[in-house]
Amino acid sequence: MGKRLLLVEDEPTLARALVRLLRRASFDVTLATSCAEAQKPLGTFSVGVFDIDLPDGDGVELAEGLRRSGVVRRLVFFSGTPVGKKRVRALGLGPFVEKSKGYGELRAAIERVLDCKQAKVAGDEHSESGEPTDPPPSGVRGSRPRGNE
Repeated sequence: MGKRLLLVEDEPTLARALVRLLRRASFDVTLATSCAEAQKPLGTFSVGVFDIDLPDGDGVELAEGLRRSGVVRRLVFFSGTPVGKKRVRALGLGPFVEKSKGYGELRAAIERVLDCKQAKVAGDEHSESGEPTDPPPSGVRGSRPRGNE
């Protein structure tokens, strides 16, 4: 198996489907169906995928705590949470994928955060090399000098 992934999802049918699909994609998946279950000693993970609205707590707070304690290195949120404070907080920590977008979008977000050249830590706008991770918008010149400028 590949990278270790913690999936925190309380909806049983969706959780089973995601575990199956992620394992097929070579992830070593551990499923937690609640905040309490995710806080048990489960080892360390390259990435955590979190639902935001869990029956026993806030998935954003859970994700923050698990990252702070070193249990998960990178965060992805997969939720149907409407626009609001929780969603804004989640976006400050990692990519947010609406459940309605499906597995393909989720997998793409996971792959992006695991790509060392693209992965960002919350608040960091540069890759590990120190270069910006996103190109400037079309028509905007980059900050690198060219020639004798």
